[in-house]
Amino acid sequence: MTGLERGFRRLLAAYPKEHRARHEDEMVAVLLASAEPGRRRPSLTDACDVLRGGLAIRLRRAVEGRSNLHWRDALNIAALLAPIALFVLRLDAAASYGEWVLRGEFNREGLRLMGETGLQALPYGLIALFAWLNRPWAAVACASGYALLSGWSIYRAEYEFALWNADGVLIQADPVDASDIAMGMLPAALCAVMLALAPSPGPGSAGTPRLLKWTAALVGLSVLGAMVVRWAGIPVAVAVVLIAAVPAFRSPVGRRVAVVLVPMASIIAVGMVRKEDLLGLVLLATLSVGVLGVVGVLARAGSVPPPSAEAEG
Repeated sequence: MTGLERGFRRLLAAYPKEHRARHEDEMVAVLLASAEPGRRRPSLTDACDVLRGGLAIRLRRAVEGRSNLHWRDALNIAALLAPIALFVLRLDAAASYGEWVLRGEFNREGLRLMGETGLQALPYGLIALFAWLNRPWAAVACASGYALLSGWSIYRAEYEFALWNADGVLIQADPVDASDIAMGMLPAALCAVMLALAPSPGPGSAGTPRLLKWTAALVGLSVLGAMVVRWAGIPVAVAVVLIAAVPAFRSPVGRRVAVVLVPMASIIAVGMVRKEDLLGLVLLATLSVGVLGVVGVLARAGSVPPPSAEAEG
């Protein structure tokens, strides 16, 4: 096998496995015949053509058959999991401030911080509850309202140490950082968008008992971990999620749920490392629009019965 043929066969990995099994040898023969004499590796033009063809076939399959139904189910499940994830994060933070409870001590400042952070978790719990009870528009309204409230709270905090003269004129204040406000609004806003796009947010094919079991394990173990060792709740939560993901990734819906949750996971990761700059915000917004835009179209396609089903009805 020549280096040129090996290069073409590597590029053909862009095509689905079943397509390669039927047509790989034929495609390689055509590519070799059209290559320039003496060439040792595929040209940039040939590589782009092969990759574009493979991507086109994969996208075509994504909107045909049962695949669009899988995307619909995945978006429904992800729209419920997103506020649950944010609820757990806020609850873990509150538990970390309350780790003194297990030591039999009293910490007034820790109690205040625990209460404030715990209050931030409640809206996400309410959003998840509305979604679980099949009240999607109540969940959307709650998420949208909390996004606006979060932005307003950050805006007000910018002026906490502002100075005013006797006439009520502002004479000194730090400039308002729009990226901080936007990052504060983004998690709840993304929840609202996911819930609005999802045809029917809820447990879907994951099933209420199974999802309830894993949610209880996630909340209970991560909160306990945070109270035993401060800030240990996040690693415990990640471990529980990874364990739950192993069987989930074996199903086509589970793999698609992971794709839909990529924007939310990215926002959470950026929030943890405190990289709240304008470029990061633009990248997160672009990623969210791109992923949810495509998934929303695929999920809505899965909501429409195929022509054959309509004819049979």
